[in-house]
Amino acid sequence: MLYILYIIIGILIVLGVNIAVTAFWAIHDTYKYRNEDKLDFQDSFKKYFAKNNNLPTKM
Repeated sequence: MLYILYIIIGILIVLGVNIAVTAFWAIHDTYKYRNEDKLDFQDSFKKYFAKNNNLPTKM
């Protein structure tokens, strides 16, 4: 029964790391292209987070 807990913890770690890396690259692209986009931080972050995300967010 303990192996199920290990599997769930492993999945949460993978998802957490994926979201952290995606957020890092979204912030990087937000600041890199802020002059070309002319968007505020929130809209630009959403745009680049969706672009850089490699996991489907729509179920």
